[in-house]
Amino acid sequence: MALFDTTRPKGRREGSVFARPMAGVLLFQFLVLASSLFFIVEPVFAEKAVIQGDDRKCVMCHRRLSFKEPPAPGEERKVHIAIDEYIQADHVELRCQSCHSDIQRVPHRQDIPHTVDCVSCHRRHPEFMMRDGEGESVLESGQPLSTVATCGHCHDTDFIVANSDHADSGASHLYENGRPHPWVAGPGFYGGWDAIRYPSDFLDESGNVDPAAWLKVLGEHHPGGGPVNELVEMNCLMCHSNIEDHSARADALAAGNFAWANSLPLAERDILTKSEEGWAWNPEVFAEGGHLKVGVMGIETPDTEVCAQCHGQVSGQAGVPLSLETDPDQRPFTEKTGQIVAPHPVNASGLNMAVEESRDHPLDIHANRGIDCTNCHHSLNNPVYYRDDSENRPGHLVFDPRRLTHSQYLDRPLHRFAKGHSINGLADEAGEDSLRRCDSCHDGSAGHDWLPYHEAHFSALACETCHIPQVFGPALQAIDWTIVDADGEPIRQYRGIEGDPAVEGALIEGYTPVVLPRRFDEGDFRLAPFNAVASWFWLTGEPARPVSRVELAEALLVEDGHHPDLIAELDVDGDGALTGSELHLDTEDEQKVVRARLAASGLEPLTVETDLTPYSINHNVVTGEWAIRECRSCHEKDSMLLAAFPVTSYLPGGQLPTSDGYIDVDAKGELVASGDGGLVGVPDVSQSGFYVVGMNSVWWVDIAGLLMFFGVLAGVSLHALGRYIAHKRGNVAHPELKRVYMYDTYDRLWHWLQAGAITLLILTGLVIHKPHLFGFVSFPWVIDIHNILGFVLIINAALALFYTVASGTIKRFFPDPRGLVGRILAQQAYYTKGIFKGELHPLQKTKENRLNPLQQLTYLAIINVLLPVQVITGIMLYWGIQEWPIFFSSLGGLPVLAPVHTFVAWAFAAFVVMHVYLTTAGGHTPMAGIKSMVTGWDDVEVRPEPATQPEQD
Repeated sequence: MALFDTTRPKGRREGSVFARPMAGVLLFQFLVLASSLFFIVEPVFAEKAVIQGDDRKCVMCHRRLSFKEPPAPGEERKVHIAIDEYIQADHVELRCQSCHSDIQRVPHRQDIPHTVDCVSCHRRHPEFMMRDGEGESVLESGQPLSTVATCGHCHDTDFIVANSDHADSGASHLYENGRPHPWVAGPGFYGGWDAIRYPSDFLDESGNVDPAAWLKVLGEHHPGGGPVNELVEMNCLMCHSNIEDHSARADALAAGNFAWANSLPLAERDILTKSEEGWAWNPEVFAEGGHLKVGVMGIETPDTEVCAQCHGQVSGQAGVPLSLETDPDQRPFTEKTGQIVAPHPVNASGLNMAVEESRDHPLDIHANRGIDCTNCHHSLNNPVYYRDDSENRPGHLVFDPRRLTHSQYLDRPLHRFAKGHSINGLADEAGEDSLRRCDSCHDGSAGHDWLPYHEAHFSALACETCHIPQVFGPALQAIDWTIVDADGEPIRQYRGIEGDPAVEGALIEGYTPVVLPRRFDEGDFRLAPFNAVASWFWLTGEPARPVSRVELAEALLVEDGHHPDLIAELDVDGDGALTGSELHLDTEDEQKVVRARLAASGLEPLTVETDLTPYSINHNVVTGEWAIRECRSCHEKDSMLLAAFPVTSYLPGGQLPTSDGYIDVDAKGELVASGDGGLVGVPDVSQSGFYVVGMNSVWWVDIAGLLMFFGVLAGVSLHALGRYIAHKRGNVAHPELKRVYMYDTYDRLWHWLQAGAITLLILTGLVIHKPHLFGFVSFPWVIDIHNILGFVLIINAALALFYTVASGTIKRFFPDPRGLVGRILAQQAYYTKGIFKGELHPLQKTKENRLNPLQQLTYLAIINVLLPVQVITGIMLYWGIQEWPIFFSSLGGLPVLAPVHTFVAWAFAAFVVMHVYLTTAGGHTPMAGIKSMVTGWDDVEVRPEPATQPEQD
């Protein structure tokens, strides 16, 4: 049987492809291959509107899986394109050669360098459609702009709003842990209260915050969203646009026009226009498709100028002269502390500064170096600044490599910013103390070679204490709400300026901050600079609440000024107006007329509340010669840590300001009358556990030491006078003498080295303890000398111990217990009576027994008590404070160790006086004992009794 039947089937034409079975099989295979090719290539050309022209050629090659394989060593990675992902990518509308501009033909050579310039496009924000709350184009709907819907097209705005410090502003902590005062709903900007902002009553009858009332007063400095989201959503354009004037938004919020508030600043760029019918979107600034035309409004990252919108007196432009904001509400940052964050030189800032011409350093060194606010106060999940949390990191990991990519960060940027802890801040507990401290960027040990005890200073002082010695802006000193001026404003007192900051030409002088203990993120307290603001205000009602601005104005003012009742009682110069000191109600009697007016308006009961609030200072950093480098600035009697700090020039109602205390500031001291009716504060950091050598001392230690020293000095002086009188009367002994080599060379070297070290240690220690008495001596130089002498003393004592033990001479320090009491009494009798009668020494002195029993007991006390205590406290003061802080603290730290060290030093000083004097009484002549310690030879008395008992030197 044939393998193939070659007989032609009936009905088939000669030459048909079906006439040959092999041809049919081949045709079938071709169709299968063609269809397969179609299914493979079809995705590439399915979106012909997307992939066009030469891009198809690019995709045809780069879609191959072989382009996905890792390259061989030294070769470039091939680029694989996943079709499904490609046609959905953001860049699909661009041609391949739009970015890969170095590729001029397809296919291209394999060794071509592939460079892609992303920055040229991504330097600016891409075009976007402005959308309303429903996500529709505002140009089509005519509705107000919704930045959440507009920005949410690319960014996760739900996440952003839910994780924004500024939007929340402390609302998440409302009513927690009780309320410090009935009129305070929370710890932050939203619901909080302070006497500087003095917001009108925003609590409803239940004591809860009324969002609408709060927005009308403080909404200008709030981005929206958070607790007021139902009224005004978060306005991304406040921080992320190049629109600088948002006053239209503030006016709309104050008027209760919440719907259009976020949109109104766009009128500055003619994006929004005003007509008789109302607000309308300008179609001239929109491109086809509803996108805003390029260049009409810029979208950018926040810079220093953006932060200035709310914080005020901040500048990033050194070429633009500064001008002081006249409205205190527009400079809250400067109003509280006087800080002006700007790169300008102090002597050429444009401000009316009363400074020396040599003050050419910047107002703030960081601003001068081009650092923006957001470089330090960055988003906490920004991958550029990210640092993992060591507390939450698994114990087996020393580094967590997981990071957000930049695209992930742009999708969900955390609007929780690095910050420290500030009074009346945003109250974001999760973000508190997340701000990198100075040592995150600077190596303090590398730049402070001149500073002794690095670690001790760094653990006790904030960097700002020395690097912000002066603030060059006007800062609020006191604010008095017990009366208002004709404009309804409180009576403000400023420090750092001569006159009122609102008056053009007021001379800015700057001021020195007060230094107080402040808690840092490690939990310890360090000394840091502050501005303290005193305040007085009326309380009324049950429960008590501050009398609002509106209530004050209604009760105290009329259309053309103050109420006639006030004029009648307080107008001293009779000009019909209350100005200047006439508004200073120093006594309760002067306040009575104001109290009566408030009561007449229905406000009762009435009391006056006070506060003294410390605001931390962290900007206006200086370096080099302008920073504090003089040790005496702190380490002396007139230390800047004890400097009186003006609080107020008068006392409203005669009432001292008080404070309930702030958990992060340990402000202790006293308020003292200044003599001109004002008040100054005198801080006392020692009450907070700080002991500053040269500034602090324990009074009773010094009194006891002085009594001991001068008591011994007086005693030996009287004793010497008695000896002198006895000598004049002829009561002198004439014993037989013999010459003995009493002191070996080592004994003499050890003695004089030890004597010199102890004497110089006492003298240098006195300079360190009371540096103000020795202003001509370099304080750090004296410290170095004192420390060197201390080590000389220790080494010399250790060598002496080795020598005496090795030679066996150590036994001369231990008295023979046999007849010890009798020998002691005999020696005492000689010093108190016998020496005045010309009697011989009661005990024989030999080379082996050259110490009398009183000397032996004294030296044992010194060697076993005083010297170890002084060495241990000295070592702890030198090394312990830096190298063993825990052990150092367990011993009491400086407040305990320094006074102990001082008292023992007084004891050594008294011993030196006694030792030198008794040396004059130990020989046959006053100088014999000293001479013998120089030459080694001593003339000793010859006595008939055996020389078995020790005798004095």
